Amino acid sequence: MCMTRNWFPLILCGLLVSSPLTGCGVATGTAAPQATGPVTPTMTVEQTALPTPEPTVTMTVPTPVHLTNPGFEDQGPGEMPAGWDHIGDVAAVKLDESGHDASNFRLTHQAAQAYQVETLHSLSGLENGWYTLRGWVRSSGGQNAVYLALRCGGEEKRVYVPPTTPGYRWLHLSVSNRVMDGQCTIRLYSDGNPDTWASFDDIELVPGQSMLSIRGADISSLKKSEDLGGVYKNSDGTPGDALQILKDHGLNYARLRVWVDPADGYHNKDKILVMARRFKALGIKLLVDFHYSDNWADPGKQIKPAAWKEHDFEQLKRALYEHTFDVCSSLVAQGTPPDMVQIGNEINAGMLWPDGHTYDPPNWDNLAGLLTAGYDAVKACWPETQVMLHIAEGGDNDVARWWFDNIKRKEVPFDVIGISYYPYWHGSLAELQYNLNDISARYDRDVIVVETAYAFTGQDDDGFPNIANETLMVPQYPYTPDGQRDMLRNVISVVRAVDDARGIGVFYWDATWIAVDGNGWDNTNPAEGNAWENQALFDFEGKALPALDEYLNP
Repeated sequence: MCMTRNWFPLILCGLLVSSPLTGCGVATGTAAPQATGPVTPTMTVEQTALPTPEPTVTMTVPTPVHLTNPGFEDQGPGEMPAGWDHIGDVAAVKLDESGHDASNFRLTHQAAQAYQVETLHSLSGLENGWYTLRGWVRSSGGQNAVYLALRCGGEEKRVYVPPTTPGYRWLHLSVSNRVMDGQCTIRLYSDGNPDTWASFDDIELVPGQSMLSIRGADISSLKKSEDLGGVYKNSDGTPGDALQILKDHGLNYARLRVWVDPADGYHNKDKILVMARRFKALGIKLLVDFHYSDNWADPGKQIKPAAWKEHDFEQLKRALYEHTFDVCSSLVAQGTPPDMVQIGNEINAGMLWPDGHTYDPPNWDNLAGLLTAGYDAVKACWPETQVMLHIAEGGDNDVARWWFDNIKRKEVPFDVIGISYYPYWHGSLAELQYNLNDISARYDRDVIVVETAYAFTGQDDDGFPNIANETLMVPQYPYTPDGQRDMLRNVISVVRAVDDARGIGVFYWDATWIAVDGNGWDNTNPAEGNAWENQALFDFEGKALPALDEYLNP
């Protein structure tokens, strides 16, 4: 998790790019963390291009079902798209120039007055089984609803179209449904307010199912919250076990951070072991997030544990290996091996500073040695555990390429790419999608948005200023339960549509961190408040929020 924002110049292939780097600072006193001033470190990046590798696994590309005029290039009577039907305010349907991927036309729904309209394409003679509807979209936002839908038999599945501001870049969306009687109808639907618009192009229907296999949340704060009296409730106000509530809403993976020697005795090995047993009892998988610190680690700081402070590099590497192996093997010993482990947390700027820093000064050899030691410890402990490397700035492709190009040059082994994406810091959904598509192909790895969140209110519940204040509100996503739900839904939709099904999951960050006395940011100061409770997935009364329902539509 990132709490403050620093800016640094990033030198890539001879170009100077201004790039945001998020970082966390633990607040002191009563003030929330504030953004620091600009810093200008020198970053060393090798100038030779890193070629996109050929995938090591052969991808089977399904043959699309034949659709009439899927790109809306052919006009029928009245300059309407040939091969498609329209219902409702048909005057709102038009063909606009400048379609996706430099095509001539795109289908647009738009009117000067409020309108409801849908454009349909019915299909028959399909073989029974799963099918995925895919399409490219742009939208002004401001409508009551815009979506692509696949109706098969009596069931309809939808993917909602987000606002694509700023820049009106195209987004690729997908939704799957099961054909039981050989028939389906594709629906492009708009319920628009005056002068709002949505565009659709390059519609495809392909055999197979597109869905996220990982529907996760970081719930690191939960154990301490419960121990200090935190109460969680179903949406109807009925008290319940927080884990059971999350599972009932579709969660199948939980993430827990690990600190080496935290002052408050939480987020350590002992507490991880307790929670892992609860996860197993409910069939929830475990991602362990190693910070390699006694407190927060992120792009803004990577402070060595006190016990490792005087180590030389070889001792440091050994300590990292032993700590990783100890936690992992302890989980294995109690019958709860970790399903996934991340070596470091948001390590854009490296880890265990200064030894493993990426730019101040740059020492990629040391960072590679540390990451490889962590990987080796995990595989020695439990070979089936997947190893993730995790950086922030999910919408910044330049940062992702700079970081992973250097890591690949050093031949650091890893299985999965993890990205943080906080929409108020990390760019648009289109930028996120572009980055995920690029890095999943370039490095031949599945990708996970391993941290994301958004506020359901602009208020606070403990008198401690929250990170998500009014100045960070994303346009067209108000700080309301519906705004939070829409943001999570749209992040899930973007990850689900990553090319070649390489987007496999989303984790909501610290979904259970409600305001409870003593469970604040600073583990050395029990009296400090929590700057996150307005971004939890439980409201100020502890009730589950509507955003949780999005895990039921992966």
